[in-house]
This record gives sequence, C-alpha cells and structure tokens, in this order.
Amino acid sequence: MRTQQKVDLATQIFDEHGAAIRAMIRRHVNKREDEEDIFQNLYLSLVCNPIPSPLTNTLAYLNTVIKNDVIDAARRRKSYQDMVSRYAVSQAQEEADSSPENEVIREEEAQRIAAFVRSSLPAHEARAVIERYGYGRTTADAAKHMHVKERTVSRYLCVGLKRIRHAIMALETEPVTHR
Repeated sequence: MRTQQKVDLATQIFDEHGAAIRAMIRRHVNKREDEEDIFQNLYLSLVCNPIPSPLTNTLAYLNTVIKNDVIDAARRRKSYQDMVSRYAVSQAQEEADSSPENEVIREEEAQRIAAFVRSSLPAHEARAVIERYGYGRTTADAAKHMHVKERTVSRYLCVGLKRIRHAIMALETEPVTHR
C-alpha cells in the first residue's frame, strides 16, 4: 500500500470515528494534556500500520490500540523520569566526590600507594609503574618520559606488577600482632 493510500485511510477512520476516538482516549488518560498527544500519535500509528482489512469491530480495535499507546506513553515517561533521576543522583555524587576533603583523601591514598611501590620495587620498575598507573600515561608516553624504549617499560611493568602482587600477598598472610 502506498503512503498516500495509508494517509487517506487513516484520515477516513478519524473522520468517521473522531468523536469516539477522543472519548476513548479520555477514558484511558489521567492528564488532559496527554489527550492531544495520544490523538496525534494514534493518527501517525494508523498511517504507519493501517487497520487490518478483515476487521469486524473497528472501535474495539481502536480502543485496544489507544490503551496500548497510553501504556507505552506512561512507560516512556517513567523511563525518562528514572533517567533524569539517576542523572541527578550521579551529579550529586560527583559533586560530593569532588569535595576538597575527598580530593585530599584521594591524594593521600595515591601518595601511600606510590610510597609502597617505591619501597617494594627497584627504582626503574617503581618509576615505570608510577608513570603508567599513577600519572595515567600510556606505555609509549612513559617510555618517552623515562628515556627508554617502550618494550623496556613494558618489561618493567610486567615484572614490577608481579613483584607488587607478591608483596601484597605477603602482607596479607603476615600474622597480626595484637598490642
């Protein structure tokens, strides 16, 4: 069926049943401002998906379509409200995380980790780990900064991370002494 035929068919249905369609919409919606949206969406829906030909009760079919459109609109609205709510919560969390107190805590934690890395590894491995993970540099950037080849930094990282894992495991297995 051509587009113009679909538009003509939807227009004919709205001409014949417009008052009944509006009454059905009013029965299904809670807010008056939603009526016109549902009415227009129903028209577009009928243009895209015309009523099946061997239909005996057009009004019952339209009532079902309207009910489904109202349910879909409510779901979309709820989904949108949930998304906005999640965004607001994430923004509030981000603001709380960027407070001066949290910044100081993160900086102190980073310094403690860097000190642990330096005390657990030879200097060149510690520097590679700190360049890569402390400063967030790529392996290539860390190599340029350290004036060595990228492959050398990769080797330092591999060996250094392995040693750090062993050092952490050793700390975790040490017996706790009570004072």
